Amino acid sequence: MTALPEGVRRPQLVACDLDGTLLGPDLVFSASTQAGVAALRAAGVPVVICTGRMFQSARARAAELGLRCGPIVCYGGALVADLGSGAWLRHQPIDGETAAALVRFARERSLHVNAYVGDELHVEQDDRWTRWTAEYAAVRVTLVPDLLPVVAGGSTKLVVAADPAVAAGVAPEITRTFAGRLRAATSLPHFVEINAAAESKSRTLEWLREESVHAAPERTVACGDGLNDVDMLEWAALGVAVAEGAEGLRRVARLVVPREELGALFGSLAAAPA
Repeated sequence: MTALPEGVRRPQLVACDLDGTLLGPDLVFSASTQAGVAALRAAGVPVVICTGRMFQSARARAAELGLRCGPIVCYGGALVADLGSGAWLRHQPIDGETAAALVRFARERSLHVNAYVGDELHVEQDDRWTRWTAEYAAVRVTLVPDLLPVVAGGSTKLVVAADPAVAAGVAPEITRTFAGRLRAATSLPHFVEINAAAESKSRTLEWLREESVHAAPERTVACGDGLNDVDMLEWAALGVAVAEGAEGLRRVARLVVPREELGALFGSLAAAPA
């Protein structure tokens, strides 16, 4: 079992990515993970899911871990919502002009776009990416003839879906093309998550730490698996990368653990000196 780094105390905030981190490829929470989250909560440690998923999808999965109240970070940091009431506490969308420009950018390259507006998913194409997303996230998809009027008032997040080799090149191209307006990074190998440039998981977690959880900076933990988690792991006092995740994330992590050992790690954190 992975040992805690020397001097680590019981955290005051544990932020965890969902897909690829708490959830493996089978999309099932292991008994060990469930027990580890329960141990943290029993020790009084706030556990905050920090995911690229839309709120309605993430909320349903959080409930399976016993997380039915308190904050959740969705859309890669663009939204903080309350699990209990469903209220949106902080929302930082992509502005309409920039969202429309990204849609045009994707059309020129024949790329699939998911547009998230009002916690609903809109697409122009009924293709394999639409069907995959609907099944994977267990959400309804609205097919529209034109995304431009849909995103005219802003979009919480946009996603470009493409084969992994294409997605790997699209992410940096979007960041270059829309410098200062958008930031893009892969989450799953075929998903490029796109947010307003100023927004990120780390920025939103820092807001949450100061405004709601009131955790000391040195008592924060973040766990993730994708390149869109890099800033979150760098933000935390203890950044934990899943061993099965992206190499670029493992390089910035203070601790690397196999996904199957995350639950045991949570148990050790819960039992650490307060």
